[in-house]
Amino acid sequence: MLQVRGITLTRETLAKMIDFSILHPYTQEKDILQGLEYCRKYKFNSFCVNPNFLSMIVDGLKGTDVEPSVVLDFPFGAGTRQMKLAAAEDAVKRGAKALDMVIDIGALKDKNYKLVIEEIRDLVKAAEGAKTKIIIEVAYLTKEEIVAACKCVEEGGGHYVKSSTGRADRGPTMEEVKLMRESVSENVGVKVAGTGRFWTSQIAFGCLLAGADLIGTRSGPQIVEDLPLLEEMYGNRLKVV
Repeated sequence: MLQVRGITLTRETLAKMIDFSILHPYTQEKDILQGLEYCRKYKFNSFCVNPNFLSMIVDGLKGTDVEPSVVLDFPFGAGTRQMKLAAAEDAVKRGAKALDMVIDIGALKDKNYKLVIEEIRDLVKAAEGAKTKIIIEVAYLTKEEIVAACKCVEEGGGHYVKSSTGRADRGPTMEEVKLMRESVSENVGVKVAGTGRFWTSQIAFGCLLAGADLIGTRSGPQIVEDLPLLEEMYGNRLKVV
């Protein structure tokens, strides 16, 4: 059995570390229906979609413990605070249990941390009853800015700091995942996303070892199905507590 920070990885525990997502701008209803089938089969932590499909997944996930979730101001984070909060309130009202919001990346790079923190704090308040996963888009940040962004998320009360949208030129490096984990306390979760079609079970496992609590990916079924192969490859030789 493989273990990560004291958690034995089984199909069930691994699935609960995965936020299954379908976020393409050209997503169709048939894609969401397929995603709902995967979620009912594998029982992922959540199903993250664009807001236009929220009502569909809220209905489709009834009777499961998979959380309906949406992205806000995705992928740029350049909307006004009022726009983001209105979207958050609407999403929660329509049944979202988790919100993945992109921060004002330019404000962070300008070192306007007050604005970033206040926006996160307002989102947490507007999303009462739902988890908040704050996307910092590490591809655009220096190491120092990643640390600052993580500190802003924690000070603002965000539940998770999330690495990427998957719409930048690249996703996070393993070093950046480790840095994110080191930059927040255990009160804040770390969510990794954005490696796109390169998501393999080995990369997902590596991100968990580097400190991620959640993996956001559309390759959730493959990752869960590959667990026996990972166990065969590593067995009891690899254990992180």
